[in-house]
Amino acid sequence: MTSHSKIEQAALQLFGERGYDSTSTLLIAKGAGVSEALLFKYFLSKEKLFEYLIKQGFRRIVEANRGILTEKNPRVLVENVIDLPYKLVHDEPDFWKMQDKEFNRPLVQKYFQRFMSPIDSLLKQAFTDLGTPSPDMTTQLLLLLIQSLWRNLLYEHDPNLQQLGAHLKRTYLQGVPAAK
Repeated sequence: MTSHSKIEQAALQLFGERGYDSTSTLLIAKGAGVSEALLFKYFLSKEKLFEYLIKQGFRRIVEANRGILTEKNPRVLVENVIDLPYKLVHDEPDFWKMQDKEFNRPLVQKYFQRFMSPIDSLLKQAFTDLGTPSPDMTTQLLLLLIQSLWRNLLYEHDPNLQQLGAHLKRTYLQGVPAAK
């Protein structure tokens, strides 16, 4: 692993555990096993490092989940969106902990909104196509439940959380024939 990657990993973990304000560049450098000078050589400042982590994290997530946005079957799209928090937390737990811890920062909100915006409109269209009454409200409610589920998956290890996704699918797709 390169020094650059070690700094990224240490920063993701520390920002996720301690938060941005409680994490010093010296602590990150020690966690990465590099000098603080090398951290500044790569990233110039703690703020630039944080910005890099947010941008790169969302870039990775968008690339890894691009197929969800191209799904044409509305039932499968809804199922995929319900599965998304499980996949995201499993694939990138440190990134999502950092993102959750620092959600009030404008940069984090900006990138989170960019990520969620197409999902919101695609869900509304899917619920419209499925003949769901009030597709706008149904979308808002499902996205709120998914955001809550995502946060709970980050910190709680309740086995019922794993079953909640299946329950959401049954609830939101009741009466819709299974995808072939």
